[in-house]
Amino acid sequence: MARKATITDEQILEAARWVFLQRGIAGTVAEVAKSAGIAEGSVFTRFPTKEALFRAALEPKHEELGWLDVFDRDDADAKRTLAEAARRALAFFRRIIPSMIMMWSQARGLPEPLRREDPLPLQALRRVIAWLERQMAAGRMRRQDPEVLARVFVGSMQSYAFFELLLRAHRREVFDADRYVDGFVEQFWNGAAPPRKKR
Repeated sequence: MARKATITDEQILEAARWVFLQRGIAGTVAEVAKSAGIAEGSVFTRFPTKEALFRAALEPKHEELGWLDVFDRDDADAKRTLAEAARRALAFFRRIIPSMIMMWSQARGLPEPLRREDPLPLQALRRVIAWLERQMAAGRMRRQDPEVLARVFVGSMQSYAFFELLLRAHRREVFDADRYVDGFVEQFWNGAAPPRKKR
């Protein structure tokens, strides 16, 4: 295989993600290099150890919280915002859940990203809570505990991603993602919609 003239760190990390998600920690730097189309030594010049490569490839990055940007908009249609956020969140969790499972399997206790002072999952939860509080204050949603609703939202998207992995591993039929999101949004909205004004 001809070597690529130049390769970015992100291209190496993409190859590493693929190898580690297929083979776990048993994946080798040689396999990563082959997948990236470069020499093994080229990987080591950028990532000094296999552990450093593993961590760099699988650790969630702050920019991956971009799916939460939908909650920064001031959209009067809370249900539509919720549906868009659910689709984005599901795409995020489909990518991150396998990585987190892999990282957790190699850690003693919590993986390093979750041991930090303000881990990304708590930052995400706070942003969803803040959006829900704004919707309730504006009368666009029924007043209730925003943290409970935020956990229902985030947990439901995580749950789909986890069960999708599990069902595929057992070669079982996977519940259609669009049907799941549409059904979730309807159920969520049934409990969160503002009360109807009396005539």
